[in-house]
Amino acid sequence: MTFEMKKKKLSEIANLLKKFQKFIITSHTNLDGDALGSELGLYFILKQLGKNVKIVNQDHVPMIYKFMPGIDKIISSDTFDKKNLVEIEVDTVLIVLDSSNWERIGNIPLDIRKINTIINIDHHTSNNGFGHINYVDSSASSVGEIIFQLCLELNCELTKEIAITLFSAIVTDTGSFRYANTKADTFLAAYHLVKSGANPHLITDYIYNNNKISTLKLLGESLLKLQVDSKSKISWTIVTKEMMENTFAKEEETEGIIDKILAIKKVQIAVLFRETKDGKIKVSFRSRGKFNVDLFAQQFGGGGHPNASGCQIEGDINNISKLILDKLIEEFYFLEKI
Repeated sequence: MTFEMKKKKLSEIANLLKKFQKFIITSHTNLDGDALGSELGLYFILKQLGKNVKIVNQDHVPMIYKFMPGIDKIISSDTFDKKNLVEIEVDTVLIVLDSSNWERIGNIPLDIRKINTIINIDHHTSNNGFGHINYVDSSASSVGEIIFQLCLELNCELTKEIAITLFSAIVTDTGSFRYANTKADTFLAAYHLVKSGANPHLITDYIYNNNKISTLKLLGESLLKLQVDSKSKISWTIVTKEMMENTFAKEEETEGIIDKILAIKKVQIAVLFRETKDGKIKVSFRSRGKFNVDLFAQQFGGGGHPNASGCQIEGDINNISKLILDKLIEEFYFLEKI
């Protein structure tokens, strides 16, 4: 999108937020910092406008994000009586954040059929435009950065609560400003958020220095299974259900493993294969070169960003890992020759 198109679309969304009174905000399963930070940042913006707002997600909030203001306002399916759906009225607006497709939000306690207006705000290139109104800016580092821009468009005050939540969203999705999605506008947003009360030291300490013993034990077991290809440019490892049980780790504690195996000298692509509770294999990809893991993941029904993506496949972890790695190695080295 051009600058003019972004401005026009943001203005359209801002006008809708002013017009309607009741809002429900949701995001993808396996909540991360950008999903939660952008949800809560938008929540405080809408409350500042005097709106009726609820946040409803499928999954619970991971422990490392429970420092965020307003976290107790989030409704999750695992603590909600699914027989009693969140009440939806004719003028209720659903805002979906950081989700490239409808399926990514999972099962939330809402009767979607009753919703007449769905706003889709995202930064994934693979977003399929499932909303009635879609704002997809793939140049943005995070949805948190987009919500910051929306806050400015609405002339809302950048309160300390908004600053903390949106800074958390940006810092996590940029890998503490290390990833290629970090642009000048990202630092500009971070500058204003810090000026408004976000403390970078405290926020990053909460997120990155609050590991449980089980998290480190799981990391250790996964590193024992670490492998690299013959040219040491592709690394991968697995996390099985047995490993999770042995270490008493939860699914959220797998976060960060893939970043460790990408940090190996010469490695350009890292892959993590993880068995889920429902018998599927969740595959995460990271790259730090030109290889587009978003396009690669789309071949398996997934997607994401050029340097960070994922997919989910049914099957045996050994068979799935061999299938994907064979294709990945073939495509990666073919492109290297061109």
